[in-house]
Amino acid sequence: MTMVTTVDKESVKRKLKFDYLKVKNQPESKAIDGMTELLSCMFTPQMPLHEVIQRAANIIHRQYRLRWVMIGLRDPLDGMYRYKVHCGMRPEAWENQRAKVYTAADFDLVVPGKYAAGEISRLTRVYLAEDNPLGTEAVGTVNRPVLLGSRRKSDSDALEADFIDTLIIGPGNDFMGWIEYSGTVTGNYPDPMTIRHIELYSAILAVALWPRIGRA
Repeated sequence: MTMVTTVDKESVKRKLKFDYLKVKNQPESKAIDGMTELLSCMFTPQMPLHEVIQRAANIIHRQYRLRWVMIGLRDPLDGMYRYKVHCGMRPEAWENQRAKVYTAADFDLVVPGKYAAGEISRLTRVYLAEDNPLGTEAVGTVNRPVLLGSRRKSDSDALEADFIDTLIIGPGNDFMGWIEYSGTVTGNYPDPMTIRHIELYSAILAVALWPRIGRA
């Protein structure tokens, strides 16, 4: 005769809670915490735009252990694109970066512009030091100029002048801004899942930005 055993209902609750807490401490789950933190800004529509994007830069920088993060936006007054916030840049490099002014054409991958990029996805592209050599005047825009002579030893090495852009795109393919970021503190490129996560951050920012700067 087959014995039918039953599981105590309390053990079911304990297991569900234990499994949840175990997953909650994994990197993929911590990324959700960062996104939830940024989404909470939507509940305070009076929050200044600068504070929203600064919070995003801080979260991305901390969450993915990147050397630096910058976020740029289109200025509704003149339609030009400028860096607005950063996390991890040295003061002098940041002052030089924030003085830059871009047009939408500078980010176009179809028509060659100022910079050469490799397409990773519809939203993300990588800019390599070899394709975009820095002039003397541009050396002051990098965090660690002393490392500019470093050689790339593997295809996962992120050099000092390398960076990745993830575009912030609104309805109707409206290009509102971009998230720019370096390699990790260990000198490698962000892994593919990190890039996917940052693309999700760009989508969250697109929702926050559209009512304020949407459509040029």
